[in-house]
Amino acid sequence: MKHAAFFFGVPTAVMIFSHYFLVTLPLEKFNMITTLFLFLGLILLGIGYFDKREGRHLLMFLGWFIFALYWATQPEYLYYKGDRDIVNAVFCIVGVYFLSYISYHEYLSHKRMEEIESLNFLAGATFFAGMLYFIFQKVDFMGGMLIKAVAEQTAWLLRAMGYAAEAGSIYYGMSVHVPIYFEGHESVQLILACTGLQSMAVFIGVFAALKADGKRRLKAFFYTVPVIYVLNLIRNVGVVYGVEELGLSFYTMHNVIGKAGSLIALIVLAFIVFDLLPELYDNIMDLFNLPKRRGPIERMIMRVTK
Repeated sequence: MKHAAFFFGVPTAVMIFSHYFLVTLPLEKFNMITTLFLFLGLILLGIGYFDKREGRHLLMFLGWFIFALYWATQPEYLYYKGDRDIVNAVFCIVGVYFLSYISYHEYLSHKRMEEIESLNFLAGATFFAGMLYFIFQKVDFMGGMLIKAVAEQTAWLLRAMGYAAEAGSIYYGMSVHVPIYFEGHESVQLILACTGLQSMAVFIGVFAALKADGKRRLKAFFYTVPVIYVLNLIRNVGVVYGVEELGLSFYTMHNVIGKAGSLIALIVLAFIVFDLLPELYDNIMDLFNLPKRRGPIERMIMRVTK
């Protein structure tokens, strides 16, 4: 019971605390406080992943737990500050308990002096992907330059289709964004999520952490990351075209058609990667076997459900 109270109770308490205190803070102060937890968690995961000494699992246990506490501050922020997107908020809450559960299994590895390859892989992939993505997200200058580059290329493709399109200036504020001007008026605004960086960072993190032949990992990289970048540009062009020429709402083009297309593309790319790197599939499937370790939380659940 004490393990469940710690690993699931503490993140729950942080979510409640965030509801009453953190979410009401000005954005800059909120980011300053939570970003410390974010990068501390990622750095501890990275140190544990590269360190081969006995204490590495203790570092990764702390890294995962602090990372979970960071996300415990985010659900309401994603909802209230993110166009009241309940789906993102719910996924964030589920992710908090998943990360805390992974932290618990690193704690078990520390206590039992065990090595679980899938846990090592997940820590490395999270470190590489997280550092890549959040450096661009948290450092406005870097994120702005990437958004500007994508906006310029999106406008170029629209001009190639015969439309008068230009990328505007970088705007810093509640969110870093660059507007796209279509036929003399502002059409849509591109933010970091419009660059495809999230998906590319995940694949890059996976390839960097996976223990597999270097040539196959490099091949998988070229089959995915450049393809995601190009498909993302096409999606941006499609959103502008749908809004301006087809008369569809931005919500329909971006949140329905755009996200559905992105999901289908990522599923196809994932199957291609699994074929090239079966080690990746094995690591992912092995994570589903973690409850079979029968730690104190699993034993408690078995007693309660009997």
